[in-house]
Amino acid sequence: MKNSVLLFGFFFLTITFTSCKSEQEKKAELVTNKYVRFIDSVTQKTTADAAANWSTIEKYFEKQSTELNSTIDDLEDTADFDAKIDSATAKYEAFRHSIWQQKGILKGANLSEK
Repeated sequence: MKNSVLLFGFFFLTITFTSCKSEQEKKAELVTNKYVRFIDSVTQKTTADAAANWSTIEKYFEKQSTELNSTIDDLEDTADFDAKIDSATAKYEAFRHSIWQQKGILKGANLSEK
């Protein structure tokens, strides 16, 4: 009887741990997909539109990035998510660079008009 109780307890703990892990992975997948969708939506804007709203975009990016990092940090194996995250982040960085170039051009144009 003691062996069956111990076996049942071990089985219950195993299922509980597996369930929690899959819930963490599901949450990480949702947050990762949300991050990727955000970056896709931002990079589809024209540079003029994005430059006009850049401070808002940058704040939202920081929020998304913080949420993503805290969720991913809870996982042991992040290899499945790393490729998506790295690709989206590279896309954002390239777009941010083009915005900063655009802002530089706009600032230069404003100075030459005065």
